[in-house]
Amino acid sequence: MTASLQLRSLGKSLGTEALGVDLSNLDDTTFAWIERTFAEHPVLVFRHQHLTAEELAAFGRRFGTPRMHSLVNYRYPGVPEVSWLRNVDDAGKIDWYGVKRATDWHTEPGRSAIC
Repeated sequence: MTASLQLRSLGKSLGTEALGVDLSNLDDTTFAWIERTFAEHPVLVFRHQHLTAEELAAFGRRFGTPRMHSLVNYRYPGVPEVSWLRNVDDAGKIDWYGVKRATDWHTEPGRSAIC
């Protein structure tokens, strides 16, 4: 288990910070704590995480099967479960759809997001 799991309120409408969690190295007990905590606090903040795309995908898969982005160009190279926001295309030109996505990001009602 990750050392000293704690919660810190970020205000009535801002969510809850989960302290003492290393998302890149989760055991089953810590993940069960995250699931229980998430059920009670649907906005969880995990500060200072340094996850690779592979680690982020592995964390997401623990909640279920990720839905890949419908546009292949927005799937992270080699880790298609991870969608990335970028404002420049492969040729180095401004990707206006990417700019729009980065400024209007949202999640669907009833779904969770990891940001």
